Amino acid sequence: MSLNGAITNLASWAGNTIMPTMAGMFFAGAVYRYSKSHPFEHLLYGGFASLMCSGMLRALEGFVQNAGATSADGFWMATMSLVNWTANVILPMFALTQLAAMALHMGGVLDQIYPGSSWIRKFIAAVAALMVSGILRFAESMVTQAHGI
Repeated sequence: MSLNGAITNLASWAGNTIMPTMAGMFFAGAVYRYSKSHPFEHLLYGGFASLMCSGMLRALEGFVQNAGATSADGFWMATMSLVNWTANVILPMFALTQLAAMALHMGGVLDQIYPGSSWIRKFIAAVAALMVSGILRFAESMVTQAHGI
């Protein structure tokens, strides 16, 4: 085993195993702190940063394995796909959520509901806990069946 291979394996293990696991812990901690009405933003940001590290590593692995590190076409195709996905999926979904929020606001539905109320915070914490639990179970299943590698 060479030093280059060892460093590559260490980076792959840290990016593909440790960082997603830490993200799960950060998200679980954020849900708990949110349910107790404590500041939770730093844990939430830590979870997203951990996932971003892992995602960037996976993207770099994909570029290197599929097209080579110096292939401009591979990078351009990935960038174009990202722009198309953002313009054709994310922006229309964002527009729908904004229209739904506008309709609820015009109907007066949101006047009695505000995020600071206790029952809303408990409901959001329960839904977030179930979502984090489901995502972690799914990730655990993918790792144990070696589909995530």
